[in-house]
Amino acid sequence: MRKLKIVIVLALISIILSIATFNQPKKHEDIFINSNNIEGKQNLRKDIFTQKELEWIEYNKNKIFKVGLAIDYAPIEYIDKKGNPKGLGTEILRKVNEITGLKFRLYDNIENETWDDMLNNIYSGKIDILSTVSNTEKRSKGILFSKPYIETTLVILGHKDNLIVCNDLKALTDKKLVCMKGYFLADDLLLDNPDTNITLVKNTEEAIKYVNNKKADYTICEIPLYTYYKEKDIYRNIRIIGEIKEKNPIMVGVRKGLEPLVDIVNKTIENINQNEIYEKALVIPNESNSEKKLIIIIIILVIILSVVIKYLHDTFKKLVKAKKETEKANKEITRFMTNISHDLRTPITVILGYTQAIIDGHVKDSKDKDKYIERIYQRTKYLNELIEDFFLVARLEDNKITIFKEPVDINKLITSIVLEMELSFNNKDIDLVLELDENITEPIEIDKLKMYRAIENLINNAIKYTNQNGTIKIKTKLCDNSQVEISIQDNGIGIKEEDIPYLFDRYFKGKNRGKNKESFGLGLYITKEVINKHDGRIWVESKLNEGSVFYILI
Repeated sequence: MRKLKIVIVLALISIILSIATFNQPKKHEDIFINSNNIEGKQNLRKDIFTQKELEWIEYNKNKIFKVGLAIDYAPIEYIDKKGNPKGLGTEILRKVNEITGLKFRLYDNIENETWDDMLNNIYSGKIDILSTVSNTEKRSKGILFSKPYIETTLVILGHKDNLIVCNDLKALTDKKLVCMKGYFLADDLLLDNPDTNITLVKNTEEAIKYVNNKKADYTICEIPLYTYYKEKDIYRNIRIIGEIKEKNPIMVGVRKGLEPLVDIVNKTIENINQNEIYEKALVIPNESNSEKKLIIIIIILVIILSVVIKYLHDTFKKLVKAKKETEKANKEITRFMTNISHDLRTPITVILGYTQAIIDGHVKDSKDKDKYIERIYQRTKYLNELIEDFFLVARLEDNKITIFKEPVDINKLITSIVLEMELSFNNKDIDLVLELDENITEPIEIDKLKMYRAIENLINNAIKYTNQNGTIKIKTKLCDNSQVEISIQDNGIGIKEEDIPYLFDRYFKGKNRGKNKESFGLGLYITKEVINKHDGRIWVESKLNEGSVFYILI
């Protein structure tokens, strides 16, 4: 344990030192978008360009092309803490620089101007190139566009209290929409529906803030932007209410008069190593020095997992030492530690697999990337929940769980749980039926947080084992002795009769449920223990291939 403390102290010292040291950002007029391995003309790709294009490159070899970009469009395009431009479009221009020698420099006033200003600057000729831009009818009058180098998925964001699901922008014309000024969809919406109620703000973050604070009903952005701002954990009141079917093709924009440059960019896009470009560009920006922070995060994760396993091992070892049967106790320790190792390793392996596939460039299709990123997020979320379950099991076994009872409206509690889980129901098109007994007028004395967890576990269980387009019915009933009965019924795969007596045992997993790799037998065990702490009762009735009903009596 002493060695572990020393490791933790050293890690903390490393963190403090890394935070204390940082690089001053560069001036934008000094930032050239160069390839890291350019060596003048020797890298000129004469094999892919026409003679006319080669002559144009030679004529413009000393010209400096000014580049505009959205500095706060992370992670698609942004300026990092060191003042360096980042993003796919920037990587495309670096490649153009490498194979042609053409020079690109950031527009010097980029930090003081909005995206709408950038668009006006390319129309007026103040800048020559926009590295990341979408095509619209309005923009095509003043901008030449390359072929798309990526397509992004667009989502509609609303406040978490907004229970509407919408995938059609036309259905929102009577609502208050907020968008970044100059955003391509705002142009299209106003063109089709001039009376649309749109508030235009400085950037995407401000638009998200409007929705978060209920100053607007909806906003639209790409999934990577939503993920970035959601993970900053500042805007906790936003959620995805729909996905727009049409993808957003992103291109390089060039001012009129530089037509040959468009052809050069297109040939660069056709001949680049996609793996190399995605590896360098598609990285979520960190709030500090990225390389150091990544190492620190890995160290912290290793320390946390080590502490978790050590704590669980020590806790369980104390319990089994109190038992008289030494042989049985040793077997329990081995089984418990084996389950911990397996349960932690499985989601970590999945996360590493999906991450490595993206980093190695094996996943090129934008739809597949979105799916992989979503799966990484879900595995990480599941890993966090699993660690919480291990701690809770250890505390239950050690009898260190305290119940703090308070008066709770059970019908309102169940309603709030269902609302939080709405997306899970929608993902499987499950028909939810709520039958809450109106005769329950008096609050019941329970530990609200722990009972929330217990009921949520049962509903999650029902969703997990209910097929697509299935039905789940949740009921409350006032009994004669003033107790309340809660039932959660599904028409899923059901449970074998011989498995029912063991269903609430820790780590039990029935054979007919073995295909579900997330079923480690902790949820029902925790639920049973919470109900027992309330002097309640839990039981199940089930028929194989017909469904199950879980009952709670408190």
